Amino acid sequence: MGGAFGKDSVKHTVPQSKLETKMVEAMQQRALAGSTMRSFNSIILKFPKIDENFRKCKTVFEQFDEDSNGAIDQEELKHCFQKLEISLTEEEITGLFKACDINEDMGMKFNEFIVLLCLVYLLQKPTALHVVS
Repeated sequence: MGGAFGKDSVKHTVPQSKLETKMVEAMQQRALAGSTMRSFNSIILKFPKIDENFRKCKTVFEQFDEDSNGAIDQEELKHCFQKLEISLTEEEITGLFKACDINEDMGMKFNEFIVLLCLVYLLQKPTALHVVS
């Protein structure tokens, strides 16, 4: 007899890929570790800092876009992880690339690169994260 938001309307989906499975596991680990979400207002108050960090991300993106075509291809992404000394298998790199190449044009644009950074951040071990307020 639940309404539109009742218990009966909640559906659980099964992760479709290894990357999705890892993302779900990472979110569950963070929840168990007591990770808290920040309020929208606290994010808005940090906008000048966010803007500065987006500019830094754009500079990093341009460095990893080795052929300067405005997109990072899978080979450039592989070099990116090697330079950052992030050890990933070929399968993991392919999975991340496919997940972040939203328009499926075989090149990660800057907005898709931001999605990649978010996924890499999410997949890090919670104990390795140091948040500075």
